[in-house]
Amino acid sequence: MIRRLTVLACLFGALWVSGCDRAPDKTAASAPRTAVTFLHYFSDSLSGGMGELARTFNQMNSPYELKSVSLDHEAFKTSVQATLKAGNPPDLYSSWAGARTAALVDDLEPIDDIWQSAQLDTRFAPALVRSASQYQGKKYLIPLTQHYVAFFYNKKIFQANGVEPPQTWSAFLEVCATLKKKGVVPIALGAKDKWPAQFWFDLLLLRSAPLEFREKLMAGDARYDDPRVKAVFAEWAGLLSKGYFNASPAPNDLAWDSGANEMVYQGTAAMTLMGSWNIGFFSNDAHRWVGGKDFDFFAFPTMDGGLPVVSLGPIDGVVLPKRAANPAGAKAVMAYLSDMEAQQAISRGSGALAPNLLVPVDFYSPIQQRVREAVSKSPYFAFNYDLSTPPAVAELGLNAFSEFLAFPSAYPQILAKLSADAAARFQAAKP
Repeated sequence: MIRRLTVLACLFGALWVSGCDRAPDKTAASAPRTAVTFLHYFSDSLSGGMGELARTFNQMNSPYELKSVSLDHEAFKTSVQATLKAGNPPDLYSSWAGARTAALVDDLEPIDDIWQSAQLDTRFAPALVRSASQYQGKKYLIPLTQHYVAFFYNKKIFQANGVEPPQTWSAFLEVCATLKKKGVVPIALGAKDKWPAQFWFDLLLLRSAPLEFREKLMAGDARYDDPRVKAVFAEWAGLLSKGYFNASPAPNDLAWDSGANEMVYQGTAAMTLMGSWNIGFFSNDAHRWVGGKDFDFFAFPTMDGGLPVVSLGPIDGVVLPKRAANPAGAKAVMAYLSDMEAQQAISRGSGALAPNLLVPVDFYSPIQQRVREAVSKSPYFAFNYDLSTPPAVAELGLNAFSEFLAFPSAYPQILAKLSADAAARFQAAKP
């Protein structure tokens, strides 16, 4: 709690200073640029491209200066609520498309005017606009990145132990058994921040049950004690009981980046299930791995061949709060962020796909091109769990996943409680 208050104090201080920057300087020969404050969660291992983006914008002949403030994910979520409640939001927020943005719509300003003036329908695909940008019939979000969740693995470890990227679940289990027998941790999972565990729930469910069932579950029209959800946890518990995940440190004690990813990088673990921001992580200056040579990815294996393949991942974007102090400047930044060059800058730093349709395929690295191909070949793309269900319910789910990792055999009781608690929150949210 003390850390969060400190973060908020620093944030409010930064915004106050930015507000001072907006005051006209009567002694200057010309009017100073006015600040556009941007609060975002592109920080630490997920910061790729954002610094370059701000510098490039500020080098332009523009009457505005972009001032970005980055926070880690959990501090960001708290800060959004605190600044909106206090009535002093920044000019722009980053936002996860889906349920997180939907929950903020009443406090956001529609951007249909930007959409028309910048001709954004020529930059973004209609399906992406419907799923990520449009809420209650109006446009609210400029898409910045699209990520893809898959297994990222150490190629040297796979080759040294004679295993290949599996396409089916039975082949995946064989790979895990072989690696464990050879003394290598098959799967590194760093769930200290809770959200990384959700990908296992998501993809086990999407590979074993129809997408329509998952959509009902996310909307509160199906229950977490449904046999199909229990089957997911039974399968997941089986992987844990066989020792296919890291045991020391345990998943709940390990960070996804400095923990699980480093295990893969060091060769003590073979693979980890994570988003395509891992491309940026493994190829950064601290690691300098080459995609396709030192590390690679493969899609979550098929479990039921009768189900269509669903790709999973988040779409990040930027939104405009209603009470922004500099809405004109914020809209100028939003138009800039939708542009091809800006989206390429973010892609270079993060490993993400650029939502802008005008970004040419040959801009991407070979591994990014294969990620793009995997997404394009999937009939469906779904947002991950905490972006697909209302935040209050997602909090329950993430806590349940964490409890499950600590006590795998107790999943029937965990799901029973989650089912009751989620039903109560869905009921409370009804008008």
